[in-house]
Order: sequence, then C-alpha cells, then structure tokens
Amino acid sequence: MQKKRHILCSMLAALLLFQTAALPAAATPETELSADADADSLEEDSWVNRSEQDVFARMRKVAENDRLEFWAWDDAQLDTENDEKPEDLFALVNKTNGYIWWSSPINAGGDSIASPVLRSELRSGVVLTAAQILKRSVTNARSGDTLKTAITFDDIPNGVKVTYFFRKTGIRIPVSYVLERDYLSVSIDTADITEKHGVSDESPVLAQSVSMLNAFGAADSQENGYFVIPDGCGAVIHFNNQKCSAKTYRQMIYDTDTTAVPKTKGPVVEGVSLPMYGICKGENAMLAVAAEGDGNCMLCADVSGTGQSNTEYNRCYFKFELRSADQYYLGGDQLNPLDVYEQNLTHRKLQVRYYPLTASDAVNADGGKQLDYVDIAARYRQYLLEEKQIPKTAAANQAQLYIDLYGGCMKQRNILGFPVFMKTAMTSYSEMQDILQGLLDAGAENLTVSMNRWTDAGISGKVDWKAKASGTLGGASDLKRLIAFMDQSGIAWYPTVSNTAYYSGNGYWALSDTAVRVSGSFARIVDYERAYGIPYGDKKTMSLLSPNAFLSLYQKLADNYADAGYQRVSVGGLSAALYGDYGKKSGTSRDQAKEYVADSLKLLRSKVGSVLSEDPNAYVLPYTDTITDMPLYSSGFNLFDGDIPLYQLVMHGVMPYSTKAVNGSADAERLVMLALASGSNLRFDMLSAETSELKDTDFDVYYYANADDWIENAAQYYQFTKDILAQVSDSEIISYVHEGDRIATTYANGTETVVDLNEFAVTMNGQTRYLKDYIKEGTATLK
Repeated sequence: MQKKRHILCSMLAALLLFQTAALPAAATPETELSADADADSLEEDSWVNRSEQDVFARMRKVAENDRLEFWAWDDAQLDTENDEKPEDLFALVNKTNGYIWWSSPINAGGDSIASPVLRSELRSGVVLTAAQILKRSVTNARSGDTLKTAITFDDIPNGVKVTYFFRKTGIRIPVSYVLERDYLSVSIDTADITEKHGVSDESPVLAQSVSMLNAFGAADSQENGYFVIPDGCGAVIHFNNQKCSAKTYRQMIYDTDTTAVPKTKGPVVEGVSLPMYGICKGENAMLAVAAEGDGNCMLCADVSGTGQSNTEYNRCYFKFELRSADQYYLGGDQLNPLDVYEQNLTHRKLQVRYYPLTASDAVNADGGKQLDYVDIAARYRQYLLEEKQIPKTAAANQAQLYIDLYGGCMKQRNILGFPVFMKTAMTSYSEMQDILQGLLDAGAENLTVSMNRWTDAGISGKVDWKAKASGTLGGASDLKRLIAFMDQSGIAWYPTVSNTAYYSGNGYWALSDTAVRVSGSFARIVDYERAYGIPYGDKKTMSLLSPNAFLSLYQKLADNYADAGYQRVSVGGLSAALYGDYGKKSGTSRDQAKEYVADSLKLLRSKVGSVLSEDPNAYVLPYTDTITDMPLYSSGFNLFDGDIPLYQLVMHGVMPYSTKAVNGSADAERLVMLALASGSNLRFDMLSAETSELKDTDFDVYYYANADDWIENAAQYYQFTKDILAQVSDSEIISYVHEGDRIATTYANGTETVVDLNEFAVTMNGQTRYLKDYIKEGTATLK
C-alpha cells in the first residue's frame, strides 16, 4: 500500500511539472541576492575609484534635447585585443543645473561592505531571476557580471537598445533606453525575450522576474535625502537611517494576487495604489513611474548597511514579475510547498519612466528650494492629468459628508428546529431614510451616500447586476420613496455593487465563472479566524469571479442602471482588487485584468454617470469621479521614518475624496485632525440594527456603526471641518510640513491651515477652533 501511494505521488508530481513550472519555495527577498553567489567567477576586485570626468571620457552622448542629455557606454573605445567588456552604465544629465543621475554608482566596484555578487548587482542595468524547471532551482543573473553576460548596443531614435545575453541561463533580453522631452524611458517588450526551453536532457530555464536599473539614483552612505514610498497614504525612508534590523521593503503594487490563497492570514498592511516612487536629494529629485507592466510589479527599497542592502548604498526600484506564481502542496506534505509558475510569458510591455526634477520644477519655487515629497506628488499629478487623462471633478466651496449605509445580510435562523440562512434586513429602505433625515436635522449637509447590500443578490452574496429592489428591505415602493427623498434633499446617492467574491446563482456559477489559480485549482475567498489566522473550517467559501466576465457583466449592469434612471454607481471593492485568471482557456494576467476593470468602469461612467471608487488603484482614476476610503496611515513598516499624505497630495484639488470610516477608527479624533491636515472629507458607516443582531453574520465587522450612536456625532464632526474643507476644496496642496504635533498645510489659493494634534485644534487665517467646542458632552471622548 505504501509503495502504491509513493508511485501515485510521483506520477502526480511529474504531471504537475509538465502542466506548469514547479519549483521549491523561492528564496526570501533578504537572501535571494546572494542565493547563487559564486565569487570565484566574478571579476577580481582591484578597484580604483573614478571621477565623473573619468567615466564620461569612456561614454558617448546618445540623445539630447533642451532639458536633458542621455549618455551610454562607448563600445567603440573598447580594447578588443584584451577582451575588454562594456560597462552597463548610463547617465541622465539635467541641463538646468548640470546634475547627473547615474544608472549605477560609478564606484560601486569599490564598495567596502558589499560582497562581489552585490557589487556586480549594483553595476547592473538588468537583474534577472530565472527558474530551472527540472533542477527545481532559482538562479539570479546580473548584467553587471560581465564574465557571464554579453552586452551589445544598437542605436535607435533618441536612444539605444541594449541586448543582454545571460550565458548562465541562456536568456536574452533586449532593453530600450529612450530619451523623451522630460524623462528617460526604459522598457522591455516581453515578446522579444528568448528563453532556453531545453533540448534532450537539458533543463528548461524560464524567466521569472526582472528589474531594470535597480541602483538608478542610489545614494551613498554620506548623502542626505529620502525615498518617497506610496504605501497606504504614503511614507518616507531616509537614506542611511541605521535601521539595519528592519526587513527590506518589498510590496506588490496593487497588492498581492488574491487567487493565490495563503494557508494563514498574513499581516494586515495597507496597499500600494500608485505605481510610482520618488527620490529626494536636496535641490534635485526624481519621480519614477511604472508606466506599463504595473499590474505585475513590485516596489523594493533598502538602505545602506549590513542587514539591509548589505552595501554602502540606498536603493529604490521596481521589480517586474514575468510569470505569476502560486504554491502547491503535494500529498500530505504541508511544510514544503512547490512554487508553481505560469507556463508562458504574457506578451506585454514593461516601462519605467524617470522624471528628473530641479528647483525650477518646484510647486512652491523660491530659488534654492529643497525639493520634497510635495514636488514628487505634483509631478505625478501632472502625469495623471496629462498622460492618463483623469478628470478634474473637484468643485469650489464644497465639503461633503460621506455616509455608507448597509442594507441586509444572511443570518442563520431556526425554522422548525433546522438552521436556515435567510436574507435579513439590518437597515431597511425606510430606516435608511430615517438615518439620512436625522443627519440633515443635526446639521449635516452635502451628503454623499453609498447604499451597500441593497438588492437581493447583494444580500445573498450573488453576482449583482439587475438593479432590482429587495423585498427584504421593503420592496420597490419603499426604495422609490427613499430615492425621491434623497433627490429632493440634494443627496448624491450611489447604489453599490461589489462583484468580485460571489456564491453561485443569478447566472454565474462556481464551475464556469470562477478564476483559476496558477496551480490549476479554483480561486476561493477564505475567511480567517481572528485569533489564530487560520481558515474557518465550517464556513462556506466564496468563489472569485473571473476577470473575463467583467465586461459582459458590467455591460448588463450599465444597461439596467440606465433603464432604472440611476445616474451614479459605486463599484465597491472592484476598484482596489486586481487578480488574474490562469486557466488554460482564459490565461488572463493581472495586467490584462487591469484593462478589463478599467474598461468596465469606463463603460459605467459613459452609460450611467458618476462613478465612486473605494481606495482606488491608479488605473481606475481616469474613470472615477469621487473617492472614498483613502488611507491616512501607511503600513507602518519598521524601515519607514514617517507617514506622509502622498495620495492626498496627488489628488487634492483634482477629485473629492474621503477618509476611511471615522467611527471604525480606534482613534477617531486623531483621524479627524489628520483629515483636516490633508484636505480629506469625512466618512461614516451606519446601519440601523443593534450590535447584537450582527453577531455571526458578515456584518459583525460593523459592530461600531449603529446609527443612533453616531448621527449627532457625525454631524458635529462635519460642522467642525466643513468651512475649512470647503475653502480649499478645488485647490492643490503646495506645502505640507509635519513637525512634532503640528502640521502646516498650504494651498495654491493662499489658504494655510495649522493642525495641532495634541490640542485637537486647527488654525486657519489667524482663527483657531477646537474640536471640544463642537462635540457635545456625552457624544465623544476627547483625550
């Protein structure tokens, strides 16, 4: 019996290897840099430090315009008789002030901390991770290792195409470096990548990931400055911050692919919604944007010192996944998973744009201004407006109060002694009207309302597209009265649909419409126990709707909403979720899914009207009119040196946005003050049911949201903030300075606010107001 089981497992493993690319669990980010260290094969370390003039003498000017120069290594000067190899080194010169941005530190070879492998990496324009399938191993190849990499240069319009042939892997990657008017474009067309697929008994070698210019703008151990990281609201990492015991920063842009369900719940972190980062170095700064391929892209950062970069340099860069990955547990082995990769490369373009900035580009230019994260945000905002055509929907003298109402959910009832899950109203249509009337009576104005779980399909967790009233919540007549009341009261109301996780029914079925994981199994949404972080054993799992269904689904939804006369729609979690479908028939990557989501929102906006997006990823911003749930905190990683409202700095004056639920915060008062400092409107969750009614339902996460407890309080918070927010609602932020407990924010219209986080006070135009003067005794607790 044991022998038969062993044979069966061996056959299954072999089948898996042929269907997908399976490997042992990949090395951790901290160890992968040296995973294939072979110092004997690297160049001898007889390094002599060079000046910039020495290096420029071996380079040639490839392209130039009125703002920038781009230089590359001059292969015509190579000493071919002595087999001299070209350096993988480039320079971007800002002609405004002569500052040089090097693709790699020019003296990286003399790094006293780095191992030979890491010195090679610092000198690399391309770092490749490749999977050797039959050997079940991962190999790192670096273009800076000139003994193992052949580099050829070919001129192209306004740039150069560099072809890297990694002898160790047999993989060839052409990279185009092109100088545009105010940025350098570095790109790869994955269709041009050639791989070693194996002949006879050779192991196929497949490209897994690639980073370009991973040391561009790297700061040495003596430089001052910081990286701007779009994690959550935003964060900064100071150069040489001595946080060598902290983990290096590695986060997927747009969060991880939810098809790959982890066995245990990971740490709760904020997502990375913007595919960009910044480098600030005094009077010079750099904005880097992952303009293409951002759907499968990771943002990486580390600082100098042993335990971090393990070099003398601070780095920030993008790493692109060429194949999505998953883990597969073979048989009863739950400790040693196989890493499984997509079989084929997805044909797409990967592009990073590098925008150098000087004091003349500053939003608050005053000659010798030190550039900061506000300038990085301003340049990225310009990119979004000009390149991505995001709409400017912010209006003057407007301060909204955002309210999320929650209709119904499934709740277990005992019917004749049998447990039955039934649709249950937690806030009926008439109760929604009562809540809104209470807010208006309490002094809340300019309400923007999201109606969640307001249809039978939404309540039962099925795909929601019919725009029909729920009888559980009161039926069509009660909904009609609610809508008439909201229209007459000037309330902007958004019916919400969230069609990612679903149960079978309503025309969409688990066996035909569910996304497939890279490992070949169906993607399920798992709820984890809060105490132990493991999946609930007795809770029914939901399926993950395939992105291939989005366009036809939202076409039907748009038609139904238009027929019903609805002029607004909220897309729920769709605006922040990105995942692929890796089944053999579909083969949809995250990059392709990103386009399906964007096209769906574009369709809704054109046929229905205004679109509300929750904490949206950047690719949906062109089809969004208003935003909720914009975070005011980062993930708080130990490597960070402080939070900044980067997302708010980018979007203020462009589009109205709100905080996450104030009443869901552990420190509501501080959140309100941070909202004032960053120009954020406030949002509250509300429902009618008592907290005890929410037990053992998926609404139990809203235990704090009883409307009776919050109507008056929400109106008071709104009265405290509305005049200030209205005065700057359509104005961009040009300065944000956080020192101690005080935050000074300056807007383009000249308004300045100073928020005191200790006193819960805000000063604008010389007048100070205190939160305690607006919150009545018994409705809130101030520190």
